[in-house]
Amino acid sequence: MSFRSRLREEIAFSGLSNKEVAAKAEITKRALDSYVSSQSCMPSADVAVRLAKALHTSVEYLVTGETDSAQPTKSKENERKLLRIYSSLPTSQRNLLLSVANDIQRCLGTARNVADLETSSL
Repeated sequence: MSFRSRLREEIAFSGLSNKEVAAKAEITKRALDSYVSSQSCMPSADVAVRLAKALHTSVEYLVTGETDSAQPTKSKENERKLLRIYSSLPTSQRNLLLSVANDIQRCLGTARNVADLETSSL
């Protein structure tokens, strides 16, 4: 995968528009469009850093597809996998998945609250 492909993927994953990413990176939308187009050009190092920050990733990942820390990469991969699964489901199953996720979150929150109470009473 190329810089252009990873940049496109990160923009899509962020949920931001090209205009929003460009604004966060303090570049023009036209410049960003040139980095993700089929006739892509590589941004300068300082622009690549700003793009990476705007997308909450690293320049290393955008350039090489690798990162210096396995944990964020694994977490991001899992988020993408969940998003792909969610996107492939029909609406009724999406709603069911969200309901289950909310139940899990509520149970985890309750478990944390109980643990906090037990710790504070010691």
